Amino acid sequence: MLSASHIKQIKALKERSTRRERYQFVVEGEKMFHELIQSSFKAEAVYALEQWAVSLSSEIRQSLGNKLILISEKELERISSLKQPNKVLAVVNMPQLEVSEIAFNDVILAFEDISDPGNLGSIIRIADWFGIRQIVCSTHSVDCYNPKTIQATMGSVFRVKIFYTDLKEWIQQHQSQATFYATHLSGKSVYTVSKKIPSVILFGNESRGVSDDLNNLIQNAVSIPSFHQTDVSSAESLNIAMSAAIFCNEWRRP
Repeated sequence: MLSASHIKQIKALKERSTRRERYQFVVEGEKMFHELIQSSFKAEAVYALEQWAVSLSSEIRQSLGNKLILISEKELERISSLKQPNKVLAVVNMPQLEVSEIAFNDVILAFEDISDPGNLGSIIRIADWFGIRQIVCSTHSVDCYNPKTIQATMGSVFRVKIFYTDLKEWIQQHQSQATFYATHLSGKSVYTVSKKIPSVILFGNESRGVSDDLNNLIQNAVSIPSFHQTDVSSAESLNIAMSAAIFCNEWRRP
């Protein structure tokens, strides 16, 4: 049986400050659990319903050892962030990544002040699909270990490295190591622009776009052209995750 203080400690990981202080985050559900155990990430504790845990292979149960803690449905409801709690929840140790580890050998996606956790989660999943292994976010961007972000990644968070840094300083320091592109409505078409590797593709905040500060540092502005008829109303813009998917697809074209 989980004590009140134990439950409080787990629920505290819903807060970014607690996650960063303890270098831990939460994943929930069977799919996320199986993605976790196949990755290099380490679980600090796994809380599971007994009737589900018995279905695990002896190898998995043995590897978890005393980190596997059996709980009741009511206890799972108390620690879960989901509207309909799944069968398992794990507290996972966060990787301690250094910006100096970023490798300029392929496509890197960068985001300035992205604010929606679901958008970032979808983008991480998109990057994973296209084999893009590094994402760089500004320090004021949403936390990639936010519970909503984690769920939206569908396990891709275990395969894509997400770094946080001062983007202005980072761009200034590394302009000679890659070709930088900034997304902008007045930029060249993504379908025709010359696409270099290694490259960094910068996206702005969902509502404000890329700031002037960063636009002024980057020579290559690129956009997704609209195909609507001039005499017919149309969508003003694309969702940032949709845009990221189009850019990734175009950069991966043979």
